Order: sequence, then C-alpha cells, then structure tokens
Amino acid sequence: MSEQAHEAQHPVLSILGTVFLVAVPASLIVMLGVVGVAFMGGSGVEKVMEPEEAATVAVVAPPAAAESVAETGDPAPAPAAPDPSGGEVAPAALTAADTGSGPSAELMEVGKAAYATCAACHGPDGQGRKAGPMLMAPSLIGSDLLVGDPDAALLIILKGIAKENMDYMGMMASLAAGLNDEKLAGVLTYTRNSWGNSAPEITVEQAAKARAKFAGVDAPAGVNRAEIQAIIDAHR
Repeated sequence: MSEQAHEAQHPVLSILGTVFLVAVPASLIVMLGVVGVAFMGGSGVEKVMEPEEAATVAVVAPPAAAESVAETGDPAPAPAAPDPSGGEVAPAALTAADTGSGPSAELMEVGKAAYATCAACHGPDGQGRKAGPMLMAPSLIGSDLLVGDPDAALLIILKGIAKENMDYMGMMASLAAGLNDEKLAGVLTYTRNSWGNSAPEITVEQAAKARAKFAGVDAPAGVNRAEIQAIIDAHR
C-alpha cells in the first residue's frame, strides 16, 4: 500500500522539481538585467565616477586658453616665466645699448686706446696713480669736471690745468696737439663712461667746436680751476 502511495506522489514531485529548476534561474536573470539597466542610467540612477576616472577626465579637459582660442580665434598670451620668489618675472628693463642712448662702441674703443697716455698719471683704473703717499693726478671717478658740463672737460683737455699747489705731483698739460677731434671725443667719452661713471658721449662735432671756440683762450700754463666756469660762459 505504501509503495503505491509513493509511486502516486512521485510524478507530482518530479514536475515541481522541474518547475523550480527552470523558474528560479529565469527570475535571477531578469533581476540582474533590471539592476544592470538601472546602474547604467536607464532608470535614472546616476553613475558615480571612481577617483581614477575623475582624474583622467580632469587631465584631458581643454584648458581655458584653448577655450579662448575657440571663441575669439586669437591665441592666449603666453604666461610669464615663474620667478624663484613665487611671483612672475617682470619684463627686463631696457639698457642704454637696447635703446641706442648709450655711448658709441666705436668711440669707446678709440677712447680706450687714447687713454693709455692719461693712465700715466690718472692710473689704469682712473683712481689716480700713486707717487709715494701722494697721487700723480686726481681720481676721475665721479669727477664733476669730467662728467658734468662737456665744455669743462673739453677745455681742460685742450688747455690743461695750471699747477697751483702740491695737492698732486703731476701737472695737467695741454693735449690739443696730441689728440685729433676723434681721439679727443673718444677719450672723454671713455672716461665719462668707465669705472662707474655715466654721462652722455662727447661727439666728434662737439670736440671740433670746442677746439675752435677755445682756440683764443690764452693759457700757456693751463687754466686756473677757479676760472674754468667763467671761461666757458664767455665762449658760449
């Protein structure tokens, strides 16, 4: 009797088992599909970017300069080079050579060669050559007579300076005969722009004019320092 009941129930269990094996996997597949669509945005759920993905997007995003070119058609200005202090490097200031306002290089070379004669007393460094405890001649560095009014320097070279005391061992003699106008202009331009001095160049034309206007100055032993300005004013 029990064997007949067991045989009657066996087909039912077999059918239920088959349904279970088919229905459960199918339900799982459907659920996974719904979740996948929702995860990718099909159901309005936003995709959250991982940190690595966000970094990649930030790197490839176009910079503001590129946007400026796209909008205006003009390239954005290049940024200034970084300064070690953390700021930006300011444009370099123009030098006298850049602006053309500095002394002529050719005239400076002529003057440098002509200064060899002057160096015997004024020294190769313009500080005055020493003669024991004294100097042969005054320093040319910062000299008002040299870097001031060009006529003062031209008059001194052309006529010399009278020896009035023993402040200096040497004597400033006239160099008018030994220097032509180019060398006269050159040596003054060189000394006015050497050893820290800075003054406008003396042109060859200025030298020629000074030679002509001071030609009548009678000072065979050189002009007195106290009379230099008066002589200049009288010949303007």
